[in-house]
Amino acid sequence: MLYATERLGLGSIGFGLLTTVSAVGGLLGTSVYGWLTRRVSMGNVMRAGLIIETLTHGALAMTTSAWVAMLIFFAFGAHAFIWHTTSLTVRQRAVPAHLQGRVTSVNTICVYGGLVIGSAMGGGLATHYGVTAPFWFAFVGSAVFVVLLWRQMTHITHSS
Repeated sequence: MLYATERLGLGSIGFGLLTTVSAVGGLLGTSVYGWLTRRVSMGNVMRAGLIIETLTHGALAMTTSAWVAMLIFFAFGAHAFIWHTTSLTVRQRAVPAHLQGRVTSVNTICVYGGLVIGSAMGGGLATHYGVTAPFWFAFVGSAVFVVLLWRQMTHITHSS
């Protein structure tokens, strides 16, 4: 909300529009998922996802245009749904059936724990360094993940 109001100059309706555009992107990502994964390996889908994640954080940090931000939120929505489906598929393929529940539980705890910790960190960064600081932090962090995980994606996804 602060990003929408302070950085983009939007009100509550504009904030709602940003989240709606992101959801529409998610619907598009869901609808093209089968087509995409028939043509692109899981490893390359995840590589592209890491790049998209990194670029969207950087672009959101740089833009002051609501229209540009809406395009970014649309792309991020598509990415988020594609990433989640891919990571879930990879996990289900890699984990034996009798351990699926336990692994999914640990994953869920880590995801929601990460959201709590990330929200606190993002709030602290925004308070001390401005509303775009969390996006810059995410941009740098995502770039580090791209470098560290790039070559591992074929092993992680069991693909070529």
